[in-house]
Amino acid sequence: MTKTELKKTYDLNRASYEMVCTVGKTLVEKTLKEQKVDLFNVSSRVKSFESFYEKISRKKYKNPYKEIEDICGLRIVCFYTSDLDRIDQIIHDTFRLGDFIDKAGQQDLDRFGYRANHYIVKLPELEDSFGLQSFKIEVQVRTILMHAWAHIQGKLEYKKTEHIPKEFKRKLHQLSAILELADGQFQTLKMEKDALRKVLSMEGYPFSDSTELNIDTFMSFLDAHFQGRKKSYRYSKLLLKELLANSIGFKEILESYSKMSVYLADFEEEASIKLNQEQALRIMLCVENPSISDFMKQNQLIIDNKELITRWVKLLPTFPDHS
Repeated sequence: MTKTELKKTYDLNRASYEMVCTVGKTLVEKTLKEQKVDLFNVSSRVKSFESFYEKISRKKYKNPYKEIEDICGLRIVCFYTSDLDRIDQIIHDTFRLGDFIDKAGQQDLDRFGYRANHYIVKLPELEDSFGLQSFKIEVQVRTILMHAWAHIQGKLEYKKTEHIPKEFKRKLHQLSAILELADGQFQTLKMEKDALRKVLSMEGYPFSDSTELNIDTFMSFLDAHFQGRKKSYRYSKLLLKELLANSIGFKEILESYSKMSVYLADFEEEASIKLNQEQALRIMLCVENPSISDFMKQNQLIIDNKELITRWVKLLPTFPDHS
Protein backbone atom coordinates (compact mmCIF):
# COMPACT_ATOMS: atom_id res chain seq x y z
CA MET A 1 0.00 0.00 0.00
CA THR A 2 1.18 3.51 -0.77
CA LYS A 3 1.37 6.17 1.96
CA THR A 4 -1.73 7.80 0.52
CA GLU A 5 -3.66 4.53 0.66
CA LEU A 6 -2.48 3.87 4.20
CA LYS A 7 -3.56 7.35 5.26
CA LYS A 8 -6.99 6.91 3.69
CA THR A 9 -7.56 3.65 5.61
CA TYR A 10 -6.27 5.25 8.80
CA ASP A 11 -8.64 8.20 8.47
CA LEU A 12 -11.60 5.90 7.80
CA ASN A 13 -10.85 3.97 11.01
CA ARG A 14 -9.83 6.91 13.18
CA ALA A 15 -13.25 7.29 14.86
CA SER A 16 -13.30 3.55 15.61
CA TYR A 17 -9.82 3.72 17.11
CA GLU A 18 -10.94 6.54 19.38
CA MET A 19 -14.04 4.61 20.42
CA VAL A 20 -12.00 1.47 21.16
CA CYS A 21 -9.71 3.48 23.43
CA THR A 22 -12.64 5.12 25.20
CA VAL A 23 -14.50 1.84 25.79
CA GLY A 24 -11.33 0.05 26.87
CA LYS A 25 -10.33 2.80 29.30
CA THR A 26 -13.83 2.93 30.79
CA LEU A 27 -13.91 -0.85 31.26
CA VAL A 28 -10.53 -1.06 32.95
CA GLU A 29 -11.17 1.97 35.20
CA LYS A 30 -14.51 0.52 36.32
CA THR A 31 -13.02 -2.87 37.14
CA LEU A 32 -9.97 -1.45 38.89
CA LYS A 33 -12.22 0.73 41.03
CA GLU A 34 -14.45 -2.23 41.90
CA GLN A 35 -11.37 -4.23 42.92
CA LYS A 36 -10.09 -1.25 44.96
CA VAL A 37 -6.76 -1.03 43.18
CA ASP A 38 -5.26 2.36 44.00
CA LEU A 39 -3.74 3.86 40.86
CA PHE A 40 -1.73 6.86 39.80
CA ASN A 41 -3.24 7.10 36.34
CA VAL A 42 -5.05 5.34 33.48
CA SER A 43 -4.62 6.93 30.06
CA SER A 44 -5.37 6.09 26.44
CA ARG A 45 -4.10 7.22 23.08
CA VAL A 46 -4.46 6.56 19.36
CA LYS A 47 -1.12 6.35 17.58
CA SER A 48 -0.73 9.24 15.17
CA PHE A 49 -0.49 8.45 11.48
CA GLU A 50 3.04 9.88 11.39
CA SER A 51 4.15 7.50 14.14
CA PHE A 52 2.24 4.64 12.50
CA TYR A 53 3.91 5.26 9.15
CA GLU A 54 7.38 5.64 10.70
CA LYS A 55 6.98 2.23 12.32
CA ILE A 56 5.95 0.69 8.99
CA SER A 57 9.04 2.12 7.34
CA ARG A 58 11.34 1.02 10.16
CA LYS A 59 9.93 -2.50 10.57
CA LYS A 60 9.29 -3.12 6.84
CA TYR A 61 5.76 -4.40 7.47
CA LYS A 62 4.00 -5.90 4.48
CA ASN A 63 0.49 -5.86 5.98
CA PRO A 64 0.70 -3.10 8.62
CA TYR A 65 -2.95 -3.02 9.66
CA LYS A 66 -2.65 -6.65 10.73
CA GLU A 67 0.95 -6.62 11.94
CA ILE A 68 0.93 -3.41 14.00
CA GLU A 69 -0.89 -4.04 17.26
CA ASP A 70 -0.50 -0.76 19.11
CA ILE A 71 -2.55 1.72 17.09
CA CYS A 72 -4.89 1.78 20.09
CA GLY A 73 -3.16 1.98 23.44
CA LEU A 74 -3.95 2.01 27.15
CA ARG A 75 -1.47 2.72 29.91
CA ILE A 76 -2.03 1.84 33.55
CA VAL A 77 0.35 3.35 36.10
CA CYS A 78 0.24 1.89 39.60
CA PHE A 79 2.12 2.67 42.79
CA TYR A 80 3.56 -0.68 43.87
CA THR A 81 5.03 -3.77 42.23
CA SER A 82 2.47 -5.93 44.04
CA ASP A 83 -0.25 -4.14 42.06
CA LEU A 84 1.16 -5.56 38.81
CA ASP A 85 -0.11 -9.06 39.63
CA ARG A 86 -3.55 -7.77 40.63
CA ILE A 87 -3.83 -5.74 37.44
CA ASP A 88 -2.65 -8.73 35.41
CA GLN A 89 -5.61 -10.76 36.67
CA ILE A 90 -8.00 -7.89 36.02
CA ILE A 91 -6.80 -7.58 32.42
CA HIS A 92 -7.27 -11.31 31.91
CA ASP A 93 -10.78 -11.11 33.36
CA THR A 94 -11.81 -7.92 31.52
CA PHE A 95 -10.43 -8.36 27.99
CA ARG A 96 -9.82 -11.11 25.48
CA LEU A 97 -6.08 -11.64 25.71
CA GLY A 98 -4.11 -12.06 22.52
CA ASP A 99 -0.50 -11.77 23.71
CA PHE A 100 1.53 -10.87 26.77
CA ILE A 101 5.05 -9.49 26.84
CA ASP A 102 6.85 -9.41 30.19
CA LYS A 103 9.25 -6.53 29.61
CA ALA A 104 10.51 -6.80 33.18
CA GLY A 105 11.40 -10.46 32.74
CA GLN A 106 13.16 -9.76 29.44
CA GLN A 107 15.21 -6.89 30.86
CA ASP A 108 18.97 -7.06 31.05
CA LEU A 109 20.21 -7.58 34.60
CA ASP A 110 21.98 -4.23 34.67
CA ARG A 111 19.11 -2.11 33.39
CA PHE A 112 15.84 -0.84 34.82
CA GLY A 113 14.96 0.79 31.52
CA TYR A 114 11.64 0.50 29.73
CA ARG A 115 10.31 -1.94 32.26
CA ALA A 116 6.60 -2.69 31.95
CA ASN A 117 4.15 -5.46 31.20
CA HIS A 118 2.61 -5.27 27.74
CA TYR A 119 -0.62 -6.99 26.71
CA ILE A 120 -2.30 -7.21 23.34
CA VAL A 121 -6.03 -7.48 23.96
CA LYS A 122 -9.42 -7.09 22.33
CA LEU A 123 -12.63 -5.79 23.84
CA PRO A 124 -14.98 -8.37 25.33
CA GLU A 125 -17.78 -9.55 23.10
CA LEU A 126 -20.47 -7.28 24.46
CA GLU A 127 -23.66 -6.34 22.67
CA ASP A 128 -22.98 -2.64 23.21
CA SER A 129 -19.38 -2.55 21.98
CA PHE A 130 -20.41 -1.15 18.57
CA GLY A 131 -18.72 -3.84 16.50
CA LEU A 132 -15.29 -2.90 17.84
CA GLN A 133 -14.31 -6.39 19.02
CA SER A 134 -11.88 -6.97 16.14
CA PHE A 135 -9.62 -4.03 17.00
CA LYS A 136 -6.49 -4.74 19.02
CA ILE A 137 -5.34 -2.67 22.00
CA GLU A 138 -1.88 -2.59 23.49
CA VAL A 139 -2.09 -2.27 27.28
CA GLN A 140 1.01 -1.18 29.17
CA VAL A 141 1.17 -1.65 32.93
CA ARG A 142 3.99 -0.14 34.96
CA THR A 143 4.75 1.30 38.38
CA ILE A 144 5.09 5.04 38.83
CA LEU A 145 8.89 4.73 39.04
CA MET A 146 8.98 2.71 35.81
CA HIS A 147 6.79 5.42 34.31
CA ALA A 148 9.11 8.20 35.46
CA TRP A 149 12.16 6.38 34.11
CA ALA A 150 10.55 5.86 30.70
CA HIS A 151 9.67 9.56 30.47
CA ILE A 152 13.14 10.71 31.53
CA GLN A 153 14.73 8.34 29.02
CA GLY A 154 12.50 9.78 26.34
CA LYS A 155 13.41 13.33 27.35
CA LEU A 156 17.11 12.44 27.15
CA GLU A 157 16.44 10.64 23.84
CA TYR A 158 18.05 7.50 25.30
CA LYS A 159 15.16 5.03 24.89
CA LYS A 160 17.41 2.62 22.99
CA THR A 161 20.77 1.35 24.30
CA GLU A 162 22.50 2.09 21.01
CA HIS A 163 21.55 5.76 21.38
CA ILE A 164 23.53 6.20 24.62
CA PRO A 165 27.09 7.55 24.47
CA LYS A 166 29.56 5.20 26.18
CA GLU A 167 30.55 7.81 28.78
CA PHE A 168 26.90 8.03 29.96
CA LYS A 169 26.02 4.34 30.03
CA ARG A 170 27.59 3.64 33.44
CA LYS A 171 25.78 6.58 35.03
CA LEU A 172 22.44 5.51 33.55
CA HIS A 173 22.97 1.94 34.74
CA GLN A 174 23.65 3.25 38.25
CA LEU A 175 20.52 5.38 38.17
CA SER A 176 18.43 2.50 36.90
CA ALA A 177 19.71 0.27 39.72
CA ILE A 178 18.76 2.94 42.28
CA LEU A 179 15.25 3.19 40.83
CA GLU A 180 14.78 -0.57 40.81
CA LEU A 181 15.94 -0.72 44.41
CA ALA A 182 13.55 2.11 45.30
CA ASP A 183 10.66 0.27 43.62
CA GLY A 184 11.36 -2.75 45.80
CA GLN A 185 11.83 -0.68 48.95
CA PHE A 186 8.53 1.16 48.46
CA GLN A 187 6.83 -2.24 48.14
CA THR A 188 8.52 -3.47 51.33
CA LEU A 189 7.58 -0.27 53.15
CA LYS A 190 3.95 -0.66 52.07
CA MET A 191 3.85 -4.25 53.33
CA GLU A 192 5.39 -3.25 56.67
CA LYS A 193 2.98 -0.33 56.99
CA ASP A 194 -0.03 -2.58 56.26
CA ALA A 195 1.20 -5.10 58.84
CA LEU A 196 1.65 -2.35 61.44
CA ARG A 197 -1.81 -0.92 60.75
CA LYS A 198 -3.32 -4.39 61.12
CA VAL A 199 -1.72 -4.87 64.56
CA LEU A 200 -2.59 -1.35 65.71
CA SER A 201 -6.21 -1.74 64.60
CA MET A 202 -6.77 -4.91 66.61
CA GLU A 203 -9.31 -4.54 69.37
CA GLY A 204 -7.52 -4.30 72.68
CA TYR A 205 -4.23 -2.95 71.32
CA PRO A 206 -2.58 -1.23 74.32
CA PHE A 207 -2.51 2.43 73.28
CA SER A 208 -0.98 4.49 76.10
CA ASP A 209 -0.11 8.06 76.99
CA SER A 210 3.37 7.47 75.58
CA THR A 211 2.18 6.10 72.22
CA GLU A 212 3.53 8.30 69.44
CA LEU A 213 0.78 10.21 67.65
CA ASN A 214 1.27 9.80 63.90
CA ILE A 215 -0.88 8.94 60.90
CA ASP A 216 -0.60 5.18 61.45
CA THR A 217 -1.35 5.15 65.19
CA PHE A 218 -4.09 7.76 64.82
CA MET A 219 -5.97 6.10 61.95
CA SER A 220 -5.61 2.70 63.61
CA PHE A 221 -6.99 4.09 66.88
CA LEU A 222 -10.02 5.44 65.03
CA ASP A 223 -10.60 2.10 63.31
CA ALA A 224 -10.25 0.13 66.54
CA HIS A 225 -12.33 2.41 68.78
CA PHE A 226 -14.97 3.69 66.39
CA GLN A 227 -15.87 0.52 64.53
CA GLY A 228 -19.00 0.76 62.42
CA ARG A 229 -18.69 4.51 61.98
CA LYS A 230 -18.09 6.06 58.60
CA LYS A 231 -14.48 6.91 57.81
CA SER A 232 -13.35 10.28 56.52
CA TYR A 233 -9.66 9.95 55.73
CA ARG A 234 -9.36 13.53 54.54
CA TYR A 235 -10.92 15.11 57.63
CA SER A 236 -9.20 12.67 59.98
CA LYS A 237 -5.86 13.86 58.59
CA LEU A 238 -6.94 17.46 59.18
CA LEU A 239 -7.84 16.64 62.79
CA LEU A 240 -4.47 14.94 63.27
CA LYS A 241 -2.74 18.05 61.91
CA GLU A 242 -4.65 20.24 64.39
CA LEU A 243 -3.79 17.97 67.31
CA LEU A 244 -0.09 17.84 66.48
CA ALA A 245 0.04 21.62 65.95
CA ASN A 246 -1.42 22.13 69.43
CA SER A 247 0.71 19.49 71.18
CA ILE A 248 -2.25 17.20 71.83
CA GLY A 249 -1.28 13.54 72.07
CA PHE A 250 -2.64 10.18 73.12
CA LYS A 251 -2.80 11.26 76.76
CA GLU A 252 -5.62 13.70 75.97
CA ILE A 253 -7.21 11.38 73.38
CA LEU A 254 -7.38 8.44 75.80
CA GLU A 255 -8.70 10.58 78.65
CA SER A 256 -11.48 11.95 76.44
CA TYR A 257 -12.36 8.53 75.09
CA SER A 258 -12.46 6.85 78.51
CA LYS A 259 -14.79 9.49 79.98
CA MET A 260 -17.01 10.22 76.98
CA SER A 261 -17.29 7.08 74.84
CA VAL A 262 -20.19 5.51 76.75
CA TYR A 263 -22.17 8.76 76.45
CA LEU A 264 -21.49 9.46 72.78
CA ALA A 265 -24.78 7.93 71.61
CA ASP A 266 -26.66 10.19 74.04
CA PHE A 267 -24.90 13.25 72.64
CA GLU A 268 -25.79 12.16 69.09
CA GLU A 269 -29.42 11.68 70.08
CA GLU A 270 -29.63 15.20 71.51
CA ALA A 271 -27.85 16.69 68.50
CA SER A 272 -29.90 14.57 66.05
CA ILE A 273 -26.75 13.62 64.15
CA LYS A 274 -24.71 10.51 63.39
CA LEU A 275 -21.03 11.23 63.77
CA ASN A 276 -18.25 9.70 61.67
CA GLN A 277 -14.95 8.63 63.24
CA GLU A 278 -13.26 12.03 63.07
CA GLN A 279 -16.35 13.90 64.27
CA ALA A 280 -16.88 11.52 67.19
CA LEU A 281 -13.36 12.05 68.50
CA ARG A 282 -13.56 15.79 67.90
CA ILE A 283 -16.73 16.04 70.02
CA MET A 284 -15.22 13.86 72.76
CA LEU A 285 -12.12 16.05 72.97
CA CYS A 286 -14.12 19.28 73.12
CA VAL A 287 -16.54 18.04 75.79
CA GLU A 288 -13.95 16.43 78.04
CA ASN A 289 -11.28 19.12 77.59
CA PRO A 290 -12.91 22.53 76.94
CA SER A 291 -9.57 24.21 76.21
CA ILE A 292 -9.33 22.11 73.05
CA SER A 293 -12.47 23.84 71.74
CA ASP A 294 -10.46 27.04 71.38
CA PHE A 295 -8.44 25.82 68.41
CA MET A 296 -11.43 23.98 66.96
CA LYS A 297 -13.82 26.91 67.12
CA GLN A 298 -13.70 27.44 63.34
CA ASN A 299 -14.77 23.84 62.68
CA GLN A 300 -18.34 23.74 61.36
CA LEU A 301 -19.34 20.77 63.52
CA ILE A 302 -18.24 22.64 66.63
CA ILE A 303 -19.97 25.84 65.49
CA ASP A 304 -23.24 24.01 64.82
CA ASN A 305 -23.20 22.29 68.21
CA LYS A 306 -21.61 25.02 70.34
CA GLU A 307 -24.49 25.37 72.82
CA LEU A 308 -24.88 21.61 73.25
CA ILE A 309 -21.14 21.15 73.75
CA THR A 310 -21.11 23.92 76.36
CA ARG A 311 -23.96 22.21 78.25
CA TRP A 312 -22.22 18.83 78.07
CA VAL A 313 -18.99 20.33 79.39
CA LYS A 314 -20.92 21.16 82.57
CA LEU A 315 -22.84 17.86 82.68
CA LEU A 316 -19.98 15.39 82.04
CA PRO A 317 -18.37 15.72 85.51
CA THR A 318 -21.72 14.73 87.06
CA PHE A 319 -21.94 11.47 85.08
CA PRO A 320 -20.60 8.19 86.51
CA ASP A 321 -16.93 7.66 85.60
CA HIS A 322 -16.60 4.51 83.46
CA SER A 323 -12.86 4.87 82.84
